[in-house]
Amino acid sequence: MEMVSSAKMKKVQKRLETSKPYEVKVNEIIGNLVSTGVTASHNPLFIEAANPSRALILQITGNRGLCGSFNTNIIDNSLKLKDKLAADGIEAQIYSVGKKGTNFFNFINQPVFKSEENMDDKLTFEYVTNLGNMLTRLFETREFHEVYVCYSKVNSSTNQKPDIIKLLPIAPDLEEQTDVLGGSTRDYIFDPNPDRIFSYILPLYIKVKLFTCFLETSFSEQFARMVAMKNASDASSEMVKELTISYNRARQAKITNEIAEIVGGAAALE
Repeated sequence: MEMVSSAKMKKVQKRLETSKPYEVKVNEIIGNLVSTGVTASHNPLFIEAANPSRALILQITGNRGLCGSFNTNIIDNSLKLKDKLAADGIEAQIYSVGKKGTNFFNFINQPVFKSEENMDDKLTFEYVTNLGNMLTRLFETREFHEVYVCYSKVNSSTNQKPDIIKLLPIAPDLEEQTDVLGGSTRDYIFDPNPDRIFSYILPLYIKVKLFTCFLETSFSEQFARMVAMKNASDASSEMVKELTISYNRARQAKITNEIAEIVGGAAALE
């Protein structure tokens, strides 16, 4: 299982590295549009509800266990966020992606908004597109005033931790983020006008964000499983050594005891 997880992890890592330039380019385009003076205040994806009362938490876990506390940490993060929102008077519902998360909520008899399996290594951008469209529609129709994503963020190849991002409404500091992520100051000619391009590319920005969340969670799961299985293998090897020593000691004690009985019997005959 350690070897299988290692192979899957490298496969997901390659997909992450391949998709990263695309994400950077999307952010760069948004930065270029912002530099033309496009304002996001009129776009429905930026509009915050005056008194938000309903939120949706998209929770991404794995379908299988044997990966340490990976799934538990994500679920704990979701529950903490839900309690925090409840304290602010916002009713939060869970959209569970992954069998482990869904099984947990079934176990505690807590209903979820929707549940489905994690696509894992079969993840496609088409699936993320459909999911992104649905979340956007739920937000625009005001069925939910806020949408969050609870997943595992990859800080480095050996450092991952549960994280939460606010997907909708899009953060108002997006302009500052795009400057850091690669917005340029070049002079461009846009056709059609920048406002129409901006309205078109924002849904794409959301889908790319979701796609990255799924890939990072999948990478984190495989890494956690690889580490867990390595620790299990090391622990079992150590256990075998300890049991072998215990067995040899017991065997030696039995032999010594039998020799002592034989010597004692011979001495009694004399």
